[in-house]
Amino acid sequence: MRKKILVVDDSKANIDILIDILDEYDVLVALNGKKAIEIVNKKDIDLILLDIVMPELGGYQTCKIIKQNPNTKHIPIIFITAKTDRDSIAKAYDVGGIDYIKKPFYSIEVLSRIHTQLSLSDYTHKLEDL
Repeated sequence: MRKKILVVDDSKANIDILIDILDEYDVLVALNGKKAIEIVNKKDIDLILLDIVMPELGGYQTCKIIKQNPNTKHIPIIFITAKTDRDSIAKAYDVGGIDYIKKPFYSIEVLSRIHTQLSLSDYTHKLEDL
């Protein structure tokens, strides 16, 4: 079964690029944090790629809400953003992000980090089932 990745970004251009890169996955899209939260509460999502700067509900707040919910806190969240300063990176990890990709990104980097996080998540679930 194909893994489901939720891409959350307010830029249609970024979403289109990521959809092309992620052709081996089922990709769902949200243009803002509120829609992302709706999706994770309705669908089984395996990983989230999350932008930081978005209207209405930004990436940090979205991540906090997802991580506070016992039903969604297990979902790995990789921030993918143009914010590259030290404080932004630190805050992304503080709110529950598991990785951080700087824009502009390379497709090989995105795929490698996603594969790593999905593998770690699978192993964690298997250990929990023992």
